[in-house]
Amino acid sequence: MIRKPRWGRLAVTLLAAAAAAVVPAAASQADPAPDPCALAGVSTPATYDHVVVIFEENASFERVVGSANAPYFNQLAQSCALATNFHDVAGVSQPNYMAATGGQATGVGVKVNAPSIFEQVPSWLELEESMGGNCGGKSTFYKRGHDPAVWYTRIATQCKVSDIPAPTSNAGITTLPATMPAYTFITPNLCHNNHWLTGCAQKSSTAANLKAMDTWLQGTIQTIAATSSYQAGGTLILVAFDESSDKTTTRVPMIAVAAGVQPVADGTLYDQYALLRASEEALGITTFLGQAATANDMRAGMGF
Repeated sequence: MIRKPRWGRLAVTLLAAAAAAVVPAAASQADPAPDPCALAGVSTPATYDHVVVIFEENASFERVVGSANAPYFNQLAQSCALATNFHDVAGVSQPNYMAATGGQATGVGVKVNAPSIFEQVPSWLELEESMGGNCGGKSTFYKRGHDPAVWYTRIATQCKVSDIPAPTSNAGITTLPATMPAYTFITPNLCHNNHWLTGCAQKSSTAANLKAMDTWLQGTIQTIAATSSYQAGGTLILVAFDESSDKTTTRVPMIAVAAGVQPVADGTLYDQYALLRASEEALGITTFLGQAATANDMRAGMGF
């Protein structure tokens, strides 16, 4: 693990050479967005009031980290906590979503009578961009395989209330409930998660899809970071990609964003099970589901 000194924000030029060995530098931005991890007088808590997980799609670590097409993600990778050895657990989407919420990489299109983090927390919400109706309502730009709550039969009743559509917007999620639940899982639609369908605003290309993803992610994180809970240090945001776009590697990008998180590039081996364990630990849960029980502790290595 390579940890950048706490004064790194004030001496970026002195750290550039060391950081470049782990995190390729993205193209510079004329006006970088506000740094959500650098809030004065705020430190990371023992447990958080709110955890927000955002899942993007199908990109290898190398495609995103250091890319000029993802300037905001790379700004966060430099100023917050980046996992440089984070991996998917399956080569298709749904098992990774299930691993990150229930500790088991279940099959595609398979509903399971199994526990999940949705049952562990006192309150939860899924925001599914462009979903046609609560708990899996069909629409063109929404995919049920990217919506984990739909597949857990034990929460079928609550799913109809807590798995809700998020408005479609190229600028990301711009409004949130007045009271955020303990656990929120956010999925962008197929135009904003690094995929593409006819009807998306961007033309279909690797660069354009990554830019659309990055723009949406920036708007969404900035909305969360503006909440009073985040400003007080009570909200943790975990951003991960479900699987790699390169079939020769399972390594995908993953960052942790919270007030008081120090810049770090952590090379510990992590995966979607470790993401679940981190979500549970951050909320004070000590019983880890499925393979999360033996996953490496992200909080220790990434400092959130």
